[in-house]
Amino acid sequence: MKSILNVLDILLGHIAAGIMTFLLYLSLGVVAIFSLVSIPIDFFEYGAGISELDLAEIGLISCLCIVIWRFYRRGNQLNWTKWQMLRRFVFTVSSMALLLSSLALIGIWDEVSNKGRLELEFFTTVDKFDTYIFSILVILVIYAAAPLPKLWQKEKTEDKSTDTPIKQPDSVLQTSSTLEPDSQTTSNKQPESVSTLTPQTEQQADSISNFAQGKL
Repeated sequence: MKSILNVLDILLGHIAAGIMTFLLYLSLGVVAIFSLVSIPIDFFEYGAGISELDLAEIGLISCLCIVIWRFYRRGNQLNWTKWQMLRRFVFTVSSMALLLSSLALIGIWDEVSNKGRLELEFFTTVDKFDTYIFSILVILVIYAAAPLPKLWQKEKTEDKSTDTPIKQPDSVLQTSSTLEPDSQTTSNKQPESVSTLTPQTEQQADSISNFAQGKL
């Protein structure tokens, strides 16, 4: 019974984690897309085309396109997968958008707590700098979040034992040299012939010689 409950608990945990992960990525993706699309929409607020853009707005849009291209260019150079690049890009843009939104809510709450109401002047003042500040911060965040190689790469230290032989003590070398036989002396050294005869062989020789003399 406990094993069945354990399996069900693990299965439900994986299902819940998958659903929450999907909802998290979906919400962050929607926030990132809305944040990026809102920048040119705010610049083309009158719908008159490129003629209504000033140099600052053209420069911001150009920088935004360049940093996005640089982000994916760096990722391809480091052999990142598309999912890795997309995940970092979405997380970076959505985090900055949520941070700025929270700061804007704090400013609205402070305005309401001080004056008791929101006036039209507050929104016009915020609208003048909101788009520019948000665009600059998004450009900086994308530029900083681009995948980069390490500036200092640590060299792999090889095992010194494979390169340098192990030094043996002098005493071991001396004993090994004394134990090794000299090849020249062993090769030149011949076995000595036996010059001395045993007593039995002497008696046999004497008997043979006496027998020969008796016949003679």
